[in-house]
Amino acid sequence: MNKQSLKQTLMLLALAATTGGLLVGCKSANYKQADKTGAGIASFREEIVNGKKAIDATMASLGQIEATAASDPRPAFEQYSKDVANLDSTAQRIRKRGQEMREQGKAYFDQWEQQLAEVKNPEIQALAKQRRAKLQEAFENIKSVAEPLKAKFDPWMSDLQDLQKYLANDITVNGVDAAKGLFKKAEDSGVEVQKSMDALIKELNTISATITAAKAQPGTVPPKDTSSTQK
Repeated sequence: MNKQSLKQTLMLLALAATTGGLLVGCKSANYKQADKTGAGIASFREEIVNGKKAIDATMASLGQIEATAASDPRPAFEQYSKDVANLDSTAQRIRKRGQEMREQGKAYFDQWEQQLAEVKNPEIQALAKQRRAKLQEAFENIKSVAEPLKAKFDPWMSDLQDLQKYLANDITVNGVDAAKGLFKKAEDSGVEVQKSMDALIKELNTISATITAAKAQPGTVPPKDTSSTQK
């Protein structure tokens, strides 16, 4: 190994120790906080996926009200009411998981910043600061994708609840027929909400892969090092 390669290797090892919080004087490995942040992202993503399923169920039961208006829309209306309530509960869980994820991310980057103060090598410190800034920017980009979703979802959710109240008092054939335009609007808006959810899920997948270290799956056998046996 030449001197330049040795220097680069030593820098990478020192940087790994810095970002992992393994320098002398650090109380804990910061990669563990990164793992917590990654787990928070995964929980947030899971609830968003559940939200998409809840939207599908709500739109299906709403469609059934229209389809059975001339026979007996009562069962479909009861199901729609349950689906709206479940969607609202799911939205609350999404907000909770999002807040937890933000708090975990803040703790991770705050701890990283504190540990950077202990790095004495200016070149390593500059590199670590650059990496931290890049990852923090990527993490905070979640907000730019989540806010458009919230702007679409909140008024749409309110419309679904208002529509449920309307139908609770007039589920007659004429009442349902008069609301067909509202049904169509709710369905179209639901599609747009789900598109925004897909965009957020994609962003979360990217951030999760960026912020957390690789980890072997249970039962995975690491590849053998055959370099010493090769001639």
